[in-house]
Amino acid sequence: MRVFEYSFIVNAPLEKVWQFHDDPAALPKVMTGPVKMEVQHVDRPLQPGSKIMMVMRVGPFKTRWNVRLRAKEAMRFFTDEQIEGQGPFKRWVHTHAFEPVSNGTKVTDRLEYEPPLGPLGKLGDALFGALVMNAMFASRAKATQRWLEQAATNGDPSLAGAR
Repeated sequence: MRVFEYSFIVNAPLEKVWQFHDDPAALPKVMTGPVKMEVQHVDRPLQPGSKIMMVMRVGPFKTRWNVRLRAKEAMRFFTDEQIEGQGPFKRWVHTHAFEPVSNGTKVTDRLEYEPPLGPLGKLGDALFGALVMNAMFASRAKATQRWLEQAATNGDPSLAGAR
């Protein structure tokens, strides 16, 4: 199982950062690079066991990507995992962690995953996985900062339309 971790700081209070991330509707707002996500259905209330049904687009290609919320502790973390056979990876577990820091909130994404396509997928991941993941999560971080810091600057309690 491969592990990837990415952290960044958002200049916004923990409560606002948590509120933004606790709503799956925020995901398309932060996927601003070549990979786009469309949320089609969310089991509500969002709690362990809830399913989130999505479509991932990369250029003209699309695939479903369905995850289940595995664990959630408000204001600290939540973990989602790809439902077996319902996404682009052989296995995908994503923990989103939040920590208050002096200048806002530290957000850490930790992935545990297995690429698809057996040995070919492992080779591709070894050659390009870190590069692709770093680029994707750097893009997500910038978009998250833009949404939340703009909302904080404008004093918008609704997080500029995140909900």
